[in-house]
Amino acid sequence: MSSLFKSFVISIILLITSYKFPCSAQVLNENIADSLIHIYLHEDLKDSAKCNLALEIAEHATHPKVTLKYSKIALHIAENLNKLSWQAAASLNIGQAYKKLGDNQKAVEAVIKSAKLYRQDSMQIGVASAYIALGTIYSQLSSNSLSQQYYEKAIKIFREESDSVRLATAVLNIGGEYRINKEYKTAFECYEEAKELFQSLQYEVGIAYALGNIGLVKAEQKKFNVAHQYLDSAIAMLQTMGDDYAIADYQLSLARIYREKEEPNKALDYALLSKESATKGMYMEELRDAHKLLSELYTEQKNYLKAFEHQSAYITYRDSLTNEEVIRNMADMRTEFEVEQKQAEIDLINASRKIERLIQTGLLVLLVFVILLTLLLYRNFYLQKKNNQQLEYQKQVLADKNEELDALVATRDKFYSIISHDLRSPIHAFRGIYGLLKSYVEKGQYEHLLKLVSHMEKDSQQLGDLLDNLLSWTVMQQGDIPNHPEYVRVKPIAEEVLNIFQIMAISKQIELVNLVNDDVELWVDRNAFFTILRNLVNNALKFTPSGQVKINASLKGAQVAVQVQDTGIGMTDEQVASLFRSQNTNRSWGTSGEKGVGLGLQLVYEFVDRNMGSIKVKSQKGQGTTFTILFPASKDKSIER
Repeated sequence: MSSLFKSFVISIILLITSYKFPCSAQVLNENIADSLIHIYLHEDLKDSAKCNLALEIAEHATHPKVTLKYSKIALHIAENLNKLSWQAAASLNIGQAYKKLGDNQKAVEAVIKSAKLYRQDSMQIGVASAYIALGTIYSQLSSNSLSQQYYEKAIKIFREESDSVRLATAVLNIGGEYRINKEYKTAFECYEEAKELFQSLQYEVGIAYALGNIGLVKAEQKKFNVAHQYLDSAIAMLQTMGDDYAIADYQLSLARIYREKEEPNKALDYALLSKESATKGMYMEELRDAHKLLSELYTEQKNYLKAFEHQSAYITYRDSLTNEEVIRNMADMRTEFEVEQKQAEIDLINASRKIERLIQTGLLVLLVFVILLTLLLYRNFYLQKKNNQQLEYQKQVLADKNEELDALVATRDKFYSIISHDLRSPIHAFRGIYGLLKSYVEKGQYEHLLKLVSHMEKDSQQLGDLLDNLLSWTVMQQGDIPNHPEYVRVKPIAEEVLNIFQIMAISKQIELVNLVNDDVELWVDRNAFFTILRNLVNNALKFTPSGQVKINASLKGAQVAVQVQDTGIGMTDEQVASLFRSQNTNRSWGTSGEKGVGLGLQLVYEFVDRNMGSIKVKSQKGQGTTFTILFPASKDKSIER
């Protein structure tokens, strides 16, 4: 068995049993047909394979006599095998062949037989394909209303069955009816839909027919240049497949275009080409139309002898296609087919009604049961869901409360620890001062009171600073301090902070210097920035016996660097490394005995972090300390921290 045959046997093609005419898509390809005939004649095949192969030959053959021969062979084998679908497909192909050969009576007879077989085998797509075939025959006989009815029936079935190939063919065919009725807009829409369907399927033959038919519409709309382009494209595609049937029709249309453009020689050339293409397959309708046009063209050229020859040929083909007896017989067959179809539909409806009544009764009982069961299940589901939602809500509320409680307990413990350690000394100092004050008054030693008042002022200042920081830290830990960044000028804030510490600076002989330029701005929360500067300046004053405390600010790229620099006692590397650790409990004492536990610096660190900033410390023992804070210069910039 040849490899070519094996490839066809492996992929036995489902028959595309749609009836075609020059406005329909075809699978005609002479090369494929010749290859299949070679296999059929030289391979030892089983009957089922022979039947399928014969049907494929009939589908691809370009000459209707070849189609007729192999369709009859397939029909004979299918009848012996009792395969209804194969019999129906073969009968439909026979109808195709007779239609192209101009024997419309036999064509209708074969197509109606195909429709009955398809209906008997419950193949709706096959029935619809037969409808298309009947539509093409009645279109050829100029019975456009009947033709359109059959196409519409076919389209309805193909849409229901989602059969894109056959649907595209049916849409293409009904577009031809709209074109004949001069409903050009609707015809064009049908052809465009068919083209899109064929393109989605990569179905070259269908695309060619769609393009050609669009060209026919453009020609009838007198858009000759556009029509010529479409028709040329279609003819070029179809010539590679040897499809002379459609080529003949499109060439005839080009002849009419050149006649309209008053180019008689080109019109005559295309008319002769059309006749030649139609003669190859003996396509009767195309031969009739070609001879008619040739007769008219030769008459216009006053070549009456050739005009008479073609007129005679036209009459011969016309009469063979429009024989009154044939038309009556076709009408009788159609009527019988439709009556039989209606009776079958009535019988089916009556039987269906009896079954429907039984089914309806059963369904009604079942529906009542299902409704009751559904209501019961829904009620249980709703109650269960409601309970689950309530439990989940309560669980979430409890979890949230536990988290809040844990946070409050931690804050409380830390707060109590700081208060117990850092308020004890100032309070004890005030008790001692009170005892001394009483003793000095009783003994009349008034000269000591001024010194005692100085100590009281210093301790009260220290206690006030501590309480401010404790309050700020506690509120911030509870999340109650608002943080609203804005553009802030650095110099006024620095000036305000330095004014707070003027007295303390004077008492320690420290010069406070504001080096900030007027135009320096940064993106920060104003209150947080004030608290940061206040704590850093306070810290600098504590650890500077005398000298300078300076505030400076400068723009560094997308950041603003704010510096608080002192000439104080400085720190070791270990002290710098532990400055911002929340667990740091190392206490430091200022140069005048001021006590500190690092709470102010913890506040500084947390406020800087909340405002997308960073902080750096540079210090050397005995050389002073510089705190540098980097903040965004604008709201669109972020700081790497």
